[in-house]
Amino acid sequence: MNIVGVIVEYNPLHNGHKYHIEQIKEKENPDLIIGIMSSSFTNRGDLSIFDKFIKTFHALELGIDLIIELPLIYSMERADIFALKSINILNEIGVNKIYIGSEENNILLYEKAYNLLNENDNLIKKYISDGYSYKESISKIINLKPNDMLGYSYYKIIKDNNYNIDLKTIKRKESNFNDLIPSNNYIASAYSIRSNLELLNDYCPSFVLKDKNKILDQNKIFKYLKYEILSKTNNELKEIFFVDEGLENKLHQIINYDSLDSFISFLATKRYTKTRIKRMLMYILLNVKKIDAENALNENIIRILGFNEKGKNYLNNIKKNIIYYTNIKQGLSNTLDIEFKSSLILDSIFDLNLIFQEQKGPIYKK
Repeated sequence: MNIVGVIVEYNPLHNGHKYHIEQIKEKENPDLIIGIMSSSFTNRGDLSIFDKFIKTFHALELGIDLIIELPLIYSMERADIFALKSINILNEIGVNKIYIGSEENNILLYEKAYNLLNENDNLIKKYISDGYSYKESISKIINLKPNDMLGYSYYKIIKDNNYNIDLKTIKRKESNFNDLIPSNNYIASAYSIRSNLELLNDYCPSFVLKDKNKILDQNKIFKYLKYEILSKTNNELKEIFFVDEGLENKLHQIINYDSLDSFISFLATKRYTKTRIKRMLMYILLNVKKIDAENALNENIIRILGFNEKGKNYLNNIKKNIIYYTNIKQGLSNTLDIEFKSSLILDSIFDLNLIFQEQKGPIYKK
């Protein structure tokens, strides 16, 4: 079978993503498209503007046949871990091609980066030990644009593990990754849409627009985060994932701040980027301890969020060969326990119904 994989956040799903899937269908005429999608929390440490089940509806409407969750403990990590978990899951589920969006649209760029960075592996480790992020350490040796940086990470995992997966690129159309103002009237970056939600009207498919009333306001979590921090001692904060030595002393300063953005700016430094700080704050909100996170990161969990008839039939054909979860409850694994708890907390803050859907099982599009 010709099975194509895509790795997505859909925060939100927009016309550029629509173009991406259209190009895959035109180039490959695939038997199946499998998407691995970040949960209700994103790689940058943000709350997604739509919860993961709303995003699953959107992905199925777009034409993806099978949606697999990339749990928050995998997705809210640096690029190499994000890539490792994504590629491992797609390889195990049987994908033989992966299509990614790319600024340069040149696979040879990844091969060049792979060879150059392998030659400088010790230097990268030194930069990381000196306090630079993984992305900053890589950028000191080779300059890759954001999507190509992630593309290189995928390429490296495939190459290192000798996976039988062909990585292919589709050139990003018109809009750049970090454009704040759209440069055309059809495609805008997800960043620009999140920055001005009125752009949803012009740059997202109609099936996304109908859910505008379900957008989650990240600012609403601040008072809950403040409570979590102020109710913990320094020693208790030090047990939380991503809270490095010394950060616990600054966290209690949250009492002097009245917004999430201002508190993030206060905590951010050259050593601790805003992305790094946002991830930490989300883990504090969810009370994810270091030991639980470390145990979860040693797992490889496949959790199905949704499918259409083709996706359902494929799962039935492979169910004897792999282990996957269609619904979850507490006590199944460290990874899924964290995921379940995150949905419970979001239900409490936003009056959602995520726990019901977690226990009900995948969304089925007939």
